[in-house]
Amino acid sequence: MTFDRAFFDSGIDRRGTDCVKWDEREAIAENAVPLWVADMDFRCAPAIGEALKCRAEHPCYGYTMTTDEDIGTMLGFLERRHQVSLRQENALMLPCVVTGLKLFVRCYTEPRERVAILTPVYGPFTSAIELNGRIPACVALVRGSDGRYQIDFDQLEAVFRSGVRVLLMCSPHNPVSRCWTEQELNTLLGLTRRYGVKLCVDEIHAEFVFAPHRFRSILSYVGEEDDVMSLMSASKTFNIAGLQQAFALSRNYKMLDSFRREIDAAGIVSGNIFALMGTRAAWTEGEAWLDGLNAYLADNAQLLGRLLKEYLPFAKMSPVEATYLAWLDLSAYEGSCARMAQKCRDVGVALTSGTFFGPEGEGFMRLNFGCPAAQLEEGVKRLKRAMQRA
Repeated sequence: MTFDRAFFDSGIDRRGTDCVKWDEREAIAENAVPLWVADMDFRCAPAIGEALKCRAEHPCYGYTMTTDEDIGTMLGFLERRHQVSLRQENALMLPCVVTGLKLFVRCYTEPRERVAILTPVYGPFTSAIELNGRIPACVALVRGSDGRYQIDFDQLEAVFRSGVRVLLMCSPHNPVSRCWTEQELNTLLGLTRRYGVKLCVDEIHAEFVFAPHRFRSILSYVGEEDDVMSLMSASKTFNIAGLQQAFALSRNYKMLDSFRREIDAAGIVSGNIFALMGTRAAWTEGEAWLDGLNAYLADNAQLLGRLLKEYLPFAKMSPVEATYLAWLDLSAYEGSCARMAQKCRDVGVALTSGTFFGPEGEGFMRLNFGCPAAQLEEGVKRLKRAMQRA
């Protein structure tokens, strides 16, 4: 099969499948254009569906073991795509990346301790801290005149100096579309090493980085002595979040041992029978689909820039270096996210409120352009109508 523009333009009808993005009526009106939840409106790589069908045809779904192949296929993908070489012992299986964030907080901090995050950031970073009785230590990213965000290393160091010993980080960064550079990652690691800070990096958007930028895994810069963990999954890469499978990766065996004990104590079990088959097929047979997808997403990012200039000329989009999520400053039209959301609902379009990512998101919305171009254009047209409403 050819994974060309026609393939991705065709999209897929997801309505009536208990799909959060399309069917959650409390969040999105019927017949609205959804540009919110971070999954994509494209057919998955055919090999994934074939693997699931093949397993479903065997009429028994009892206890299933995980094998070396389940981790090995993921490690092989990581080495091919990003030149990161790891052993089987460097990996633990999880249901999802957010589970990993919560476990990391529980494993390496005590109640009422502070945990650093770089804001604005994906909402579950904050909830992973607060739901476990810890306190977010927010370090605001610095927004330049061009809308591009930088890490405030002076403020981050001040937080570490005050006693914070855990940092949760997103790389590439959701929602501001940053792909952190080698220099930025090394500067960050210099600080974590100096202050003895444990670092957990959500790298779930690793495959969505647009030229000339290049993804660099934190694992490329660390050794066995570093208290650093990466969280990865095929869920975003291959649009299979519903299968629920992810991985915690570290070169530090002591860190993995303590993390494994926390997994066991919490009773968290991974290795869903269909997730195992689907993700194995994704890692080994999905790369042609992924390459076609990335070309399409790059075109969509350019299309979105043109649409905003035509329909919402006062909107400011942060440079899209990575992810299929655009960070839009709409404060020239409306300063309140709550009012923005209502206006969007009134005209039948759904974006993610900027305040979901922290108070720095007031006046912003996150737009998911992982959809057919026609859907994206219709959504932006409706967004224009929303911003014109009194």
